[in-house]
Amino acid sequence: PMGDEGGGRSYTVDDALLALGFGNFQILVLFYAGIGWISEAMEMMLLSFVGPAVQSAWNLSSHQESFITSVVFAGMLIGAYSWGIVSDQHGRRKGFLITATVTATAGFLSAFSPNYISLILLRSLVGLGLGGGPVLSSWFLEFVPAPNR
Repeated sequence: PMGDEGGGRSYTVDDALLALGFGNFQILVLFYAGIGWISEAMEMMLLSFVGPAVQSAWNLSSHQESFITSVVFAGMLIGAYSWGIVSDQHGRRKGFLITATVTATAGFLSAFSPNYISLILLRSLVGLGLGGGPVLSSWFLEFVPAPNR
């Protein structure tokens, strides 16, 4: 095993995390992950405001207004599966950064949507990005000792 050459003890990742405990680094990672969780929550909360505002501004039917929310959840369904595969193959951090970029970019651009179709497309991309939320949780928990999980 590694580490035996010098007579030292070998550690698993979990052993090393347990020995280090929950310290400043974990607090920093929690803060970083917390920003992601807050952003996700804000995108979800926006749904209750965007629909009615856009419905009156663009004279949408109730079905069209509901579809704005539905495409976000459909995107999340696809994203939850897809981002899990991406993060398994390329790493949790990279997976999280990509999902955050997709969510932020599509969310920002959706604020400037000139019409219903572009809003639907952009909000579905927001949902796709939000589907990566579990990747963020997995990434955070990789740095936390087992007793603190």
